[in-house]
Amino acid sequence: MEIKNMKSGYQCKNQANQVLTYQLTFRSPKLAGHQWTVHEIVAEETGPKLCIMAGIHVNEVSSIEATFQLIEKFRTDLRRGTVSIIPVVNTPALQSRSEYICPIDGKNINFSFPGSSEGTFSEALADAILNEWSADADCLIDLHGGDLCETVAQFTVAPMIGDPKFDQLNLQLAAAFEPEIIVQLRPDQLAKPGRSCSGRAMQGKHAAFAEAGRNGVIEEHNVSFLRNGVLRIAGLLGMMDLQPPSLGRKPIVAREYVWVRAEVDGWCRYHVEPGEKVVQGQLLASISDYTGKLIHEVKASTDGYILWRCTHAIISSTTDLMGIATEVI
Repeated sequence: MEIKNMKSGYQCKNQANQVLTYQLTFRSPKLAGHQWTVHEIVAEETGPKLCIMAGIHVNEVSSIEATFQLIEKFRTDLRRGTVSIIPVVNTPALQSRSEYICPIDGKNINFSFPGSSEGTFSEALADAILNEWSADADCLIDLHGGDLCETVAQFTVAPMIGDPKFDQLNLQLAAAFEPEIIVQLRPDQLAKPGRSCSGRAMQGKHAAFAEAGRNGVIEEHNVSFLRNGVLRIAGLLGMMDLQPPSLGRKPIVAREYVWVRAEVDGWCRYHVEPGEKVVQGQLLASISDYTGKLIHEVKASTDGYILWRCTHAIISSTTDLMGIATEVI
């Protein structure tokens, strides 16, 4: 890992903290020629290190906006430790506003962790994020939500490794956002490539993963959900004295995440919204051909809660229409 073009930093009016902005490069040859903008805030008093990232999916703009607001908040209110922020991870996707994937290798960085320094671009980047940039962090926070053709509930993901102390803190980190839904990931679900929080859990390190947003638009209620969740985690770690007010919301906790696929090409009409409770057999979506004839009904295979759904009417047989949190505790 190499830091380039470090700026001297700038001070806020009350002389609280400096924000150092620099360009970061990583060791893997697969990442050569690319760099990432990092904003780092260091308090006068030593303490934990918190790494925050967004823009693994560049159209999930509420998450990116939240990081910019967090830079300003930590500049004035960080009391202990260090905060390092990468607002946009998937920089190759910026120009084309690529949905979900990294255009260099056509892979979804979000499901490439823990990655490999010798793998493709997305895999090498996932490895570098875990083993270079955030390797010494007490917590890594990954912010997501609302690509161009989807709407997302305010939810978090909490990987479980089977160690009671570790799992309890991971659940606390997920709950700090005060989400509608928390999805726990069982230890057996962490073996295959997955999210950053799963990669960290496999290393025995803590992480938080939060989603909120829709259709590539910035909306304050989603930005504030993500921003304030991060600030509560900073408070939980003892890095801040002030925390945002509580939403007073008790989350639904589930143990399974079910993906629902369209199975046919056609014109889709959706009958459920994120956060909504559904029961087995309930009609989730109706798909017609382009003459208007109904050709397929998508029904819930189990009880649960809608985590997110696609918003575009034009779908193919491989389109993931929605995700459902099941096995509610």
